[in-house]
Amino acid sequence: MRNINYTYMTNLWGNINYKQVTNFDEWFMGDFNTSYYYQDWDKILRYYAGAGFKGIELMIFSVPSIINAFGSMKNFKEYAKERGIERITGMFSHHVGSEDRRNHEAIYAFEQKAIDALAECDGINLIVQPAGQYYGAGPLTEEGLKNAAECMNTVGRMAAEKGLCVSIHNEFWCAVNLYDHERFLEMTDPQYVYYCLDTAQVAIMGVDILKFYETYHDRIQYFHVKDTTCPAAPDEKRFGPGAEFDPTGARWFWEPGGGNVDFPALWRLMKKYQHKGWIGIESDGTPDPLATILLTKNYIDTVLDPIYQ
Repeated sequence: MRNINYTYMTNLWGNINYKQVTNFDEWFMGDFNTSYYYQDWDKILRYYAGAGFKGIELMIFSVPSIINAFGSMKNFKEYAKERGIERITGMFSHHVGSEDRRNHEAIYAFEQKAIDALAECDGINLIVQPAGQYYGAGPLTEEGLKNAAECMNTVGRMAAEKGLCVSIHNEFWCAVNLYDHERFLEMTDPQYVYYCLDTAQVAIMGVDILKFYETYHDRIQYFHVKDTTCPAAPDEKRFGPGAEFDPTGARWFWEPGGGNVDFPALWRLMKKYQHKGWIGIESDGTPDPLATILLTKNYIDTVLDPIYQ
């Protein structure tokens, strides 16, 4: 394996409904759009592998439908491997309500299912949003922040028992936000809790990702790479209801190289600190998933990988 390999979050497809659509004529008759190509795991896995990505990530919400279609997460892993995907590297989950300790037992039960599913398909990283949306929950009190950190630490220990890592994944609209984002990271146990740097989410929040990486590179075990044209968005825009989905239909997120994030400088820092492992790509809100996959891979091949070699 190279020092770094690339894996892709599957959330850009929405809900993937089928294991494999085999009767093209029956599906396509009377429906002349592209939806046929986005409905089943067979094609989607081959899209990623065909573009040169060796890994994928999953959403916890996809697990029931995967088990229904494949029988087990292990079967799904083998199915993906047959189509060129070497590793299911991670799974995204969340701790909505973690600021209130009364919610912790339910969160732990929920996360145990995620941990078991990820371990069964030989995953690596449980990627966790640390709290719910800022609107209605933020700003967190000191006690709420401590409770959320306690919840993250416990899940980190649970994951470690299965040989998995847990990484914080912050969102620009999350209740853990700009003003307590670094404090929250420092309140968690570095033995069990790492950090997944989502380059666009953290930039929109108003954090200088280069300074953040320089400071916390030893905690940043993972990435979600995407670009944005909206760095340091104002609080009123980030903290409103439904903030992740702009009411005008505008995109928050773009392919790497399509916005303001200085990826070449970040890659130079990663090289400086000899980052190794899988780097996740995430595409939220793209109108054309295949175009985004190919544009992203081209940017990696022509701009980013030459820096790290």
